[in-house]
Amino acid sequence: MPYLGNEPGAITDAFTDTFTGDGSETAFTLTQASTTNSVFVRIHGVMQRNGTDFTVDGTTLTFTTAPPNASNNVVVQFFVVGSVQEVADNAITQAKMADNAIGLAELAGGTDGNIISFDSSGDPVAIATGNDGQVLTSAGAGAQPAFEALPAASSGWEFISHTVFSSTANFTATVGADYDYQAIFRDVLPATDAQLLVCNVGVAGPTYRTSGYQVQGVYIPQTTSLGGFVDTAGFFMGSDVQGNAAAEQGYMTMTIFDPAGAGYTACEFQSNYVNNGGVSYANSGAGRYDTAESNTLLKWYYGSGNIASGNMSFYKRAIS
Repeated sequence: MPYLGNEPGAITDAFTDTFTGDGSETAFTLTQASTTNSVFVRIHGVMQRNGTDFTVDGTTLTFTTAPPNASNNVVVQFFVVGSVQEVADNAITQAKMADNAIGLAELAGGTDGNIISFDSSGDPVAIATGNDGQVLTSAGAGAQPAFEALPAASSGWEFISHTVFSSTANFTATVGADYDYQAIFRDVLPATDAQLLVCNVGVAGPTYRTSGYQVQGVYIPQTTSLGGFVDTAGFFMGSDVQGNAAAEQGYMTMTIFDPAGAGYTACEFQSNYVNNGGVSYANSGAGRYDTAESNTLLKWYYGSGNIASGNMSFYKRAIS
């Protein structure tokens, strides 16, 4: 009669032996060692009962009753003791694995503190361990993230960029209305003597405004004041008498405001430095610039020379 039930799976790692009964012989020798419950035995196609009609001990198959005399009438299919099916290399696919089947113990070992990312080919890659206090930053599509140290900013400030100067003519930034922007300078030096670090506002083009700034300030130790607001070529840090200054530190905070399309920029600045005579200076002030256009650019530069060295961190925050 036809087979009833589910289709049986393929039997792998199995052996088949065939014997000829003679009506008296009860013991037969298998080609591989097995056990009683690991074999299927048929005589003239009739399945025999394991442990009742036969037993298997190693390579010896012993029948309770000798098989009748007939050619190749005894068929034994069996599994080898300890048989394990070997999976081919690269044969396990994602579809064969259950969700959450792979745990931490199954992952390859790595370096303490590394983070797993993916390269441009989509292959996993380890991101080198950073240092204490660093944060993981993105470099955008096509580049690996990296651990970097970001300068601290005042509460509410959003970090934009960090620039290291090296014979740079100027630093420019694109800005938007209704934001405060803060530039923090460290160890900034001019490439030539008697320079003034200036900030100009501007519009696309670019066109930077080099006059019409209303500034009031004071520098110490001379405690020399600019008096009331005076016209200058820009918002500035340091003094025009600083000489070849050393290690200028300071900040500028700019408010870009745009009431009904009329651009308005306010500035607060403070710096300290040492001139070429070894005298320490502190400089502070404030200013504003009014224009019918909205200011969308900022530029820092030395009046007649490059920024030789130093670094600057740039931040912004929305005007509440």
